[in-house]
Formats: sequence, structure tokens, C-alpha cells
Amino acid sequence: MSVAEADTTGITKTENIKQPYGAYYQRDVPAEDAFLTHTGPGTPCGEYLRRFWHPIAYSRELKDLPVRKKIMGEDLVVFRDGRGKVGLLQLHCCHRGTSLEFGRIEECGIRCCYHGWQFDVDGRILDTPIEPPDSTLKDRFFHGAYIAAEHHDVVWGYMGPPDKIPDAPNFDLLAIPGYTFEPGELHGGPNHKPCNWLQIVDNFVDPQHEEILHAQHSGTQFISRNGKLVEDLNIIGEGEYVVSPTGIVTLEMRRISDDTVWVRNIEYIAPNIAVLGQLPEWPPVFPEGQNELHDFPITFDWAVPMDDVNTMEISLVLTPIGEENPRTKYPMSALESNSSGRPYEQMQRIPGDYEAQMGQRPIAVHAREHLGSIDKGVAMLRRDLREAIETVQAGGDPPNVFRDGRMVATYSGDAALRLERLADEAADKQMLRREGRALIERYIAKGGHIDRTGTAKEAAENAAE
Repeated sequence: MSVAEADTTGITKTENIKQPYGAYYQRDVPAEDAFLTHTGPGTPCGEYLRRFWHPIAYSRELKDLPVRKKIMGEDLVVFRDGRGKVGLLQLHCCHRGTSLEFGRIEECGIRCCYHGWQFDVDGRILDTPIEPPDSTLKDRFFHGAYIAAEHHDVVWGYMGPPDKIPDAPNFDLLAIPGYTFEPGELHGGPNHKPCNWLQIVDNFVDPQHEEILHAQHSGTQFISRNGKLVEDLNIIGEGEYVVSPTGIVTLEMRRISDDTVWVRNIEYIAPNIAVLGQLPEWPPVFPEGQNELHDFPITFDWAVPMDDVNTMEISLVLTPIGEENPRTKYPMSALESNSSGRPYEQMQRIPGDYEAQMGQRPIAVHAREHLGSIDKGVAMLRRDLREAIETVQAGGDPPNVFRDGRMVATYSGDAALRLERLADEAADKQMLRREGRALIERYIAKGGHIDRTGTAKEAAENAAE
């Protein structure tokens, strides 16, 4: 029989199989870590995630019909009424329970198809047409509604305690003048994945899967902004993880020549955001007298739980006004394999993030994992997540809940460094790790990332003026 033991997180871990053909002794699959993975109303993680604004839909989804959504286990309907106001209401009419997805959008709010009850975006009952003229029924209660807002071509919802509303997302990259925002997936998104939200967020802090999944196994799946395959992705890099003011910046340094190092990095911002970019030209060419090239990140990616076994990705791609979406301009295999719809044999032969994430079971069983040194980022994220949930349970605000109007800095973006190879291989690798960390620490010290003409922080301040 399998032997179970409790680790320091409270997860029951099964004993390792220590003999060939030993699956018989490990047939019983432990339960998932519900503390970190379950997001429904009243769950520890669900109450934590409800302290933040989340993207609910792209603005372009809201047309003349209501849109049904499920977010963190709650059935909702989202719409834009004739006044341009966005509503985010509980799906089922509070009269007799008919779904408001079949309702009619009106000048003010939405009207149920069954008996005509009309609801404003704040849940106020505006009309109960079949009730007697002197009825006060509509004045006695409200239909369930959440606060919604629309900006950056996205509809956002806050589903937490009304007395603890945080600032809306206000990242420096979103304030750079001259840019618009486009969906990050080839099909225009949102991108549905049939797995738990944490499997996608774990991927945000797992940079070293890229050379295996996105290169050596499935063939090179990354393309630079100038349309070239980044074959250097096949090189096994040196991983590092830097704690930032808002989360974790992951690093992977690859020596691509005797004097050039590619610093690949992705920033995780708690609770469920990735910020990433790509070099605009490949291979990198340093202007004379420069030893560093940096490209500010172009993509924000949110992993929003629909329920415990389904997640919605919504991405914002910074796109220069009048130009093509830089992420989807050259369709790359990494994006094609990040969503459903491909033939099953193709999924098997050329898997991507979609297959790797949903293939971990609908909810990954952490007790069956064997984390190694390359999983440091995953361990850091789960530890921080557990602590943040416990903070909410104790009545406090978790990290990254702001109510002071601040602009939140970002710190990622791929870079190339001119670094001469050291004769000693071990010393060279140590130098790569040291210089990569120093690069991110400089970004953090500057208070934000660097764009093509200066700092993004300066660009945002200039825009504000």
C-alpha cells in the first residue's frame, strides 16, 4: 500500500515509488490542495482573489446581446446598456430564476424575457410590469450586481467586499502614449483552458520549460518581432528568480555567442498576471558603444478562474497606433498551441502550453509532484500565495491591493548583454546568473522598466502632464 505523510504545508504527500513497475503501490491519487486551487465563494483562495479587479470580457464582446460568463464559480451576465454603462449581474433573475442571458438590453439596464422585470447595472429593480400599479415589490430589494468598469478595451469586475474596493489596474505600461491594446491570442480571445487557474499561473514562474516544450520537444515555437525563428531557445539557460515589489521576475540567461547573452524574463504580478515581451530584432545587434539592449514588455496576461477546472486567459498587447499587433503579426507555434481546436494527433506531436497545462489533470495534484531546483519559482509563488490567503483570512489586505492611486511599475522585458565568455565554464555560468540578477535589480531601482526612448515611468509622467 502507498504510505502518506504530511509536509509542512498540510498537503498529504505520497511516498516515492522505489522499485521498477511499482505503480501498483501508488494507485490512490491524493486530493488536490484545495487551499490554493478552489476559488468558489467562501473558499480561502476564492475570497483572496475577490480582493482584486479581474478582466471579465473584451469590450468588443459586448454588442446588442447579453454575454454569459462564469467567474470563480459564479454564473454572471455582462452587458453594456443604451447609456454605455456596463452591468455585471448574477445570471438568474431574482423573480423566478430565468437566465438573463436571454434578456433584452435596454436604454437603462436589462429586462428579463420571462415576466419583464427590468434591472439597472447596480441591481436596482426598475420595473415589474405585471405587478399591480401600487405594488412596492420592486422597492424592497435589489438584484445581485457586481461593480464593473471599462477601460483599455476590457471590461473589469470587482467581486469582493464592497467596503474593500481597491484601485483599478494602473500599470505604467498601460499609460505610455501612442499605444492601443489588442487581444493577445490568434483567435482574438478570451482563451479558455480546461484546467485549474494555478496551473497557468505556475507556468508564469517556470521559464525553463521553454527550451524543452517550446524548442527541443515541439520544435522552435518562438518568433521574434522581425519574424525570425529564435533557434537559440534550444540552449539550456541559467535560471534565476528575483523578488520584485509586486511579485517575482523570472530570468533565464543564455549565451548565444562568445560575446552576447540573451536574458529572457517574465514578470509575475500577484495574484494572476504575467508580463512578458520579446526582442524586436533577432539576432540582436548592438549599436556602437552600447553593451545592453532592452525591449519593454508588450503583453499582460491574466489567468482568471471560471471555476475550479476551467480558466480564462485575457491578454492585452501594447500595439503602436496604426501598426499591427506585434504579438500576432507573425503567427507563431507557441500561440497556435496555446488554445484548443487543433487535431488531437497534432496536439500529441506538437504540444504547447495548452496541452502541458491541462494535461496535469483538471486540478494538479501537488502531492504527486517532485519539485527540483528548476522549480524554485513555483515554490516561491505557492508559498507567497499561501501567505497572502492567510493574510485575508486574518482580516488584512493582501499584497498588491492599493487604494492610493499609485501607478504600479513593471520590471520585465527581454534583454541582450554584451559579455565576453570566460574561459572557465562554471565561472561563466556564475557570471551570467549574477549579471542577469543585476539587470533586474537595476530595473527595480529605477522604479520601472525601460522603453526604446527612456524609462516607461518618464513616458507615463510626460503623458500625464
